[in-house]
Amino acid sequence: MPSKSELIVQLAAHTARQISANSGNYMAFLTTAAHNFKYNFRDQLLIYAQKPDATACAEIDFWNRYGRWVNRGTT
Repeated sequence: MPSKSELIVQLAAHTARQISANSGNYMAFLTTAAHNFKYNFRDQLLIYAQKPDATACAEIDFWNRYGRWVNRGTT
């Protein structure tokens, strides 16, 4: 059984192949990446893979500190 880190690497690789398959997929990725510009490319790939319509990503402590109570593990 693959480790968690191996699964993450596989997900990033699969997503990279998916977004490079055609220009529409790439444009959709760029839209998500533009909303989450402070993250590196690998993290942007993983954000897009898990929630392509994500518009504001941050750590749970950030959201909770600013009164946006988020439960760990929710989508």
